[in-house]
Amino acid sequence: MLKFFEDFGLMLLSIVLFLGGAFLLTLKIPFWSLFLGIASVQIGIVLIILTFDSLIKKRNKPLTDEYKTVNCLICRSSQYVPKYQKTVICDACMLRVATGLKAIMVVIFAFISISTVTRLALENQELRKKAQEIESDFECIEDRWIPAECACGKWEITETCEGGKVRLCRDEITYCCTKDENNGWMCYNDNVDK
Repeated sequence: MLKFFEDFGLMLLSIVLFLGGAFLLTLKIPFWSLFLGIASVQIGIVLIILTFDSLIKKRNKPLTDEYKTVNCLICRSSQYVPKYQKTVICDACMLRVATGLKAIMVVIFAFISISTVTRLALENQELRKKAQEIESDFECIEDRWIPAECACGKWEITETCEGGKVRLCRDEITYCCTKDENNGWMCYNDNVDK
């Protein structure tokens, strides 16, 4: 409460001096009006500026009250930090660390990508080889086939079916196929078509 009256008194004095000087300038007293009025206005303006300056300084705490200096963990340069903070890494060091991590992440990503693509390419080649081996075992016969998947296939010698030959067709299903002079080959699966 005492600070309020200190600031209030100084503010009141500065305003009274300024307004009093302005009032003296409006009076038409020879010499004294200009001599005292100009001096009073000038002193009032200076006191108003000083009053506002002291008010702002009292309301804003100095930097050292809430902050302290701590050395950066990496480069050891002094940094201002809040009192509760014990360690700090400066902005320049954070930027260097982030740039380094970014480069490391790019290398790791490239390594993972290249190894994955290589592995997938090898698996693809193996699948193609297996498919070629299966296709090379199949015999394709030019004729009308029902279903069309049986045009390429492999005759099974060990198995027999009613009235026809057993054929492993391209769709990897075993069919019983019979030759019909008009329609070509008719194949049926015991589980589905018969």
